[in-house]
Amino acid sequence: MTQERFSIIVVPDTQNVITSQPEMLVNTCEWIVEQAEPLNIKMVLHVGDVVNDGAETDWHWDNHHAAFDKIDEANIPMLIAIGNHDYDNLLDVDRSSSAFNTHCGMQRYQNKQWFGDVFENNKTENMYATLMISGEPYIFMSLEFAPRDEVIEWANDILRKHHDHKAIIVTHSFLYINGERTQPGANHHPHSYKGTMDGNDGEALWEKCISLHENVMAVYSGHHVGGNVSHRYDLGRANNTVLQSFQNWQQTENGGAGRIRVITYETDGTVQHAVFNPQTNKYETKPDYTF
Repeated sequence: MTQERFSIIVVPDTQNVITSQPEMLVNTCEWIVEQAEPLNIKMVLHVGDVVNDGAETDWHWDNHHAAFDKIDEANIPMLIAIGNHDYDNLLDVDRSSSAFNTHCGMQRYQNKQWFGDVFENNKTENMYATLMISGEPYIFMSLEFAPRDEVIEWANDILRKHHDHKAIIVTHSFLYINGERTQPGANHHPHSYKGTMDGNDGEALWEKCISLHENVMAVYSGHHVGGNVSHRYDLGRANNTVLQSFQNWQQTENGGAGRIRVITYETDGTVQHAVFNPQTNKYETKPDYTF
């Protein structure tokens, strides 16, 4: 069987571009829709920090809808992870997420054929989707910022039940800017926020979940600042290679200008990662942008 050439899009933190240059984010989503057929885009994954002020500023969410509803309307599957800035009180108190679930909740997913299930009823901070791609089953999973132990148990159960699916995971904080998994001492560590003192960082998530499943192929994340990209490969317990990729341009000019990762699965089985800037209509070639 010949491998089908297809693409997955990873959208990094949009919290700054959505407030400073929302038209750039519209350009990004229009480009994704225009390229859906040429690139054979199967899934869009947003790493979180959709907006900047949680439940405080409605127009941030209006700007989000003006852009990302285009992807929904084009029937391109999309999972949106929750970032710390998407929680109602920015995790200063707890994990309240009414605004996120109003705008990125079940109404976006429940009637989609690819929708799987959620951890908590009517809450989409932790969810999964399944797709058949090139004759093979895939599972895409989004996990909350600093997943709680009970969420990790749920994720382990879902991944075991779908052990025959190639698995790709998105969560807001996993890999740090230096290519190490997040652990105590990292800036903006989950335990820097009162609301997620009960959560697990990247290293704990690796040990308790990611490394345990031979079907996990990749983990994508954002959140951290001070750098724009990093990635690493590690072997899981079953000697499966797991890519871990960080990407975030929120502190660069125009809040990142709507840059995205374009991941292309080639017909020979190789996987190419690139960075595309829809504002210049060019792929960018800085160190580690392409691998």
